[in-house]
Amino acid sequence: MPVFHYSYVDTKGKKRSGVIEAQNDKDAKSKLREQGILITSLKSKEKVSKRENLKGDNLLAFTVQLSQLINAGVPLFESLTAIEEQSRGESYHRIILSLCEQIRTGMSLSGAMNAYPDSFDRLYCGMVAAGEAVGTLGPVLEKLTHFLERQMKLKKQIITAMIYPAVLGGFSMLIIALLLGFVVPSLEGIFADRKLNGFTNAILGLSHIFRDYWWLYVPVIVGFTTWSIWKLKSKEGKRWLEKTILKVPLLKNLVIQTAVARFCRTMGTLLQGGLSMIESLRISRGVMRNAVIEKEVQIAEGRIIEGNSLSQELSRSKYFPNLVARMLAVGEESGTNVTMLNRIADMYEQELEKTLDRVMALAQPMILIVMGMVIGSVLLAILLPLTDVSSFSVG
Repeated sequence: MPVFHYSYVDTKGKKRSGVIEAQNDKDAKSKLREQGILITSLKSKEKVSKRENLKGDNLLAFTVQLSQLINAGVPLFESLTAIEEQSRGESYHRIILSLCEQIRTGMSLSGAMNAYPDSFDRLYCGMVAAGEAVGTLGPVLEKLTHFLERQMKLKKQIITAMIYPAVLGGFSMLIIALLLGFVVPSLEGIFADRKLNGFTNAILGLSHIFRDYWWLYVPVIVGFTTWSIWKLKSKEGKRWLEKTILKVPLLKNLVIQTAVARFCRTMGTLLQGGLSMIESLRISRGVMRNAVIEKEVQIAEGRIIEGNSLSQELSRSKYFPNLVARMLAVGEESGTNVTMLNRIADMYEQELEKTLDRVMALAQPMILIVMGMVIGSVLLAILLPLTDVSSFSVG
């Protein structure tokens, strides 16, 4: 439904503004007149921008508030209205307002949320739809809260683990650039008219290339980087990158552990929320963030429809660890699928944390070693001629 931005003057003579959903401008004016608002201007607002989407902490806060209000017995429309009043002035207010308007017209919450896929993904809408179908929207929203908290914690762990090596690597590149661009040239005059060894000549030559040909290599590097980013964002590029990562030992473990933790956590949450096995599989494979592993789950999905078990199909996978299939088999036999999926997710989230710690522990000294070798090489190139007494002319 279109959204309109309006301005008006309140009873105290102050200029105010707001947004309202309506079929057209006449409908918007009619709704505002019913509310006793005399508008001064009315403009159609464009589609929701990325900045206006409900993401991260904002989505979690919305889910927590809605869960608490519903569980306290407050009707859905009144709950959304209360959240809308609190969110006025926030970037995502338009979405909350839209949910209120659509619920007021009789639409279901999941149906209203489906209009905003960038804010409410398939998992979120599927869980809400399941909760509405069986009359357990409050408990389902509570489960979604726990799920979002765990997902955000996992995401923050991965980002935190990568920040320090990235900063250290960037600082190392800056130091190397300063050495080759400023330090070495400033000392070059000391060795004028002296016969130098090959190693020192090589460092000085590298410094000259760095300073004299920047107009050539800088555009090449920028162009190659831009092309690489564009290529890797394409469907084929993403698939190639995801395939390649699965061939690198340490990165392979990280990707598999992340994918398994996300898959099992999502499956457990969806099954507990009342969704069917097939629907849960379709949604869960979308959160794994690796097309190669997702393809294996998609193949397994087809065989499960034919009557096979999930544990049986995952045991055939090259990427799912055998332990996952064995634990799921135990869960299937005892009727504790949901409990077992959550236990697997807990276990692999812990394993992921340990792997990230190992990656950080390995990356930091490696970067420092490379940085030390470069700085040491430059210093050695400068010091070697100074220790060669025969290179100094005697006056």
